[in-house]
Amino acid sequence: MAKKDQVFITSSEEGKGAYGILASTDENIYFPMSITEALCLEEFDEVEAIMVRNDRAEPAWRAIRARRLNDDDG
Repeated sequence: MAKKDQVFITSSEEGKGAYGILASTDENIYFPMSITEALCLEEFDEVEAIMVRNDRAEPAWRAIRARRLNDDDG
């Protein structure tokens, strides 16, 4: 089952995708290279992601869609 959550990017390496942590549960999430490159994800970025359970035990989640949170808020 898919879910949506705010994510903090914890690592991003060129050509390898990115990893983050869910704001609500502290679980790990993987961002495939296609999403990482499309959003130019870097450490400390905040995004909203739609995710599904990963085929592997770690990380627990895999992003299937994501968007940047508006940096102009507040």
